[in-house]
Amino acid sequence: MKTVLKCTNHEIKKIINFYRDYAKEPANDYIMFLAKTKYLTVNVYSSNKVVFQGQDATEEYTMWRHLLNKSEPQTKKTVTPASTSDFFVPSIGSDEVGKGDFFGPVIVCAAYLDPRHKETLKELKLTDSKQLSDDYISSIGPKLVNLVTYSLLKLPNKKYNDLYMSGMNINKLLAYMHNKALLNVKKQVDSSPKIYIDQFTPKASYYKYLSDEKDVLNDIIFLTKAEEQIGSVALGSVIARYHFIKEFDKLSEETGFHLQKGAGKEVDKIAARIIKHKGEAFLQDIAKVNFKTLDKAKALVRTL
Repeated sequence: MKTVLKCTNHEIKKIINFYRDYAKEPANDYIMFLAKTKYLTVNVYSSNKVVFQGQDATEEYTMWRHLLNKSEPQTKKTVTPASTSDFFVPSIGSDEVGKGDFFGPVIVCAAYLDPRHKETLKELKLTDSKQLSDDYISSIGPKLVNLVTYSLLKLPNKKYNDLYMSGMNINKLLAYMHNKALLNVKKQVDSSPKIYIDQFTPKASYYKYLSDEKDVLNDIIFLTKAEEQIGSVALGSVIARYHFIKEFDKLSEETGFHLQKGAGKEVDKIAARIIKHKGEAFLQDIAKVNFKTLDKAKALVRTL
């Protein structure tokens, strides 16, 4: 379920303050605040739109509509790509995971949705990975990686931190990874299917980030929430998530700490305990040290 409220600056401040304890690192440049619970995700966009998603979305939306005296409900507009309304259209799509998680790598996956696999993917209930539990993704992940053509790129934390310190922002890193993954898959596909990206930055910015690359795909269709509309993008998101889960579990085992995904108070506390027992430098290999989480964790160390 997804609902949307258009708010004033004053109303935005109220909403942000209410969900502050559940704050996570924003997923892209358009989001000024992100909060997440087990049954709800709240995205506050720079355009002053507040999007509620998840099992509790309708209830939270209704609560805020009454609290803010908004008499007219804001309805969601269904976005359908001009090319097709078929979720399982044969295509290549790419998505990423991990960019909003303090711990764990950034992973990009591009995948080809072969029309021969359509019925199998339907049986596996393929959809956006954010709508699936980690347990379910772990159960279907091995089947997907043995079924479809895909390319997966992993950016380990140490490499991520080194590149970030050299001046590369996350969107530039993602542009390189998406372009390479998509090229890898396209070379393996005999036909010329349409290519989709879950848009994480404006199209012009994407190509600007790749201006120094020799081999760049130029026939890409950029869609926001593409993983909800195009099966190949959903396929990429699920495979990427499957590998992220495995990497995350491996990190927890290697560090001896029960790491938490995302960013927020619980992650701050875990990072603080790691700093106390293993030192701040240890985070270079397991976390994204440009996150505000690091400063919060360092402040918490004094209280442990």
